[in-house]
Amino acid sequence: MDERIGSYQRARRKFAIIVYLVTALWLVLAIAQWLIVSLFSVIGDVFRDYEWISVIFFGLAIVLVMFFIFFEQARFIPGLNWVLTIVIVEFAIIGLFALVARSQWADMFMWFIVCILLLFLFILVGAVIPHDLTLDVVIIFVIAFVFLIASIFMLMLYVLTTAPYSFIMFQHIVSLIMLLFVMYHAQTITGGRFAEMRINDYLLATIILFYDFIIIYLLTFYVQTKFQIASDVLDSTLTSTVDDTMNASTAKSPEVTIQN
Repeated sequence: MDERIGSYQRARRKFAIIVYLVTALWLVLAIAQWLIVSLFSVIGDVFRDYEWISVIFFGLAIVLVMFFIFFEQARFIPGLNWVLTIVIVEFAIIGLFALVARSQWADMFMWFIVCILLLFLFILVGAVIPHDLTLDVVIIFVIAFVFLIASIFMLMLYVLTTAPYSFIMFQHIVSLIMLLFVMYHAQTITGGRFAEMRINDYLLATIILFYDFIIIYLLTFYVQTKFQIASDVLDSTLTSTVDDTMNASTAKSPEVTIQN
């Protein structure tokens, strides 16, 4: 009996490590491509002018996610499961190109780091808290539904009044909903709870975590494009550095005296 428990715990730890490492790989792949789109205007201009390209790719990604979830056999065919997973992830990454192209690279990267930290923090909290969230699925969905009502109100308030605070409230409410589900998903991955993912279903787990991140990150693009916090700080720092360099050069230049 003890051997079975020990074997299960080792398999569960291995499963969790694989899930988190592969998810980290998807995130590195995503930020690398988003930086390329943001930094190279030749590529960014294409997605600024033809945003429908991103719409098509993101729509296809959602369709493929549904296929991957409901057609269970596809998740366990060697080779095909990895190809489908990579396509799903890549299509979602391309789907954000139209938004990334409209954001400054510094803001895009700063909010990427913020969302990564939030994802990591709530995965950690979900994994270590003693309370079993998987027993409270109904309560979680009720809370999510109530928050959804509040978020829709804030969104419509922004659409009709363009009050910036209303969209920021919408962003915060939806983010809280998603972070609650991140904790729930972390518990199903870590195991030892009422509900848990099968240890051979690691590709589905990575897709779930990646799309948790995508939703949270999507909500930051309003702040990225409207406030440009990181870009303003970077510009002011560069300006002050250039000014200091010019002042230092002027101070060191020798005076020229003209003798009659």
